[in-house]
Amino acid sequence: MTSSRTALITGGASGLGKAAAIRLEADGVKVITLDVADGADLVVDVTDAAAVQAAAEQVGPVDILVNSAGIVGPNVPLWEIPLDSWQRTFDVNVNGTFHTCRAFVPGMREHGWGRIVNLASMAGKDGNPNMAPYSASKAAVIELTKSLGIDGEVHYFSDSPNPFAAFARSNTS
Repeated sequence: MTSSRTALITGGASGLGKAAAIRLEADGVKVITLDVADGADLVVDVTDAAAVQAAAEQVGPVDILVNSAGIVGPNVPLWEIPLDSWQRTFDVNVNGTFHTCRAFVPGMREHGWGRIVNLASMAGKDGNPNMAPYSASKAAVIELTKSLGIDGEVHYFSDSPNPFAAFARSNTS
């Protein structure tokens, strides 16, 4: 597919984000990676709302937003979770997704087209033992995504067993 579409992928320097970048580039989509890791096109912490907004102003409107940045957090029973670890998991997984949607959705709306992939997890529906922050944060991402879809005008995908297969089957033109 030849495309003039542009995608921004958080967590795009490694893991699922990098896989999404490779897949979209293979389809002719211009990809911009945003990550805290070296090697990203933009080195930005998604927990910093002002930095995410500055990145959106620098990049300009994008057609596709893939929110892949995320952390697992502590793997201990709920009553042993340090408060700062709980907060950090939510800051990255939920607030990071919120910050990027808040910064990039207006450009999609202005151009009348946009696609968002917010990576969640079955843990957000079913929970995982000793992973309350991760499970709860991914549940929040699922509901944030549903609410964004209800707000309208932007198509979204969330919580697919294979989100990139679902995304690849969608109409990206």
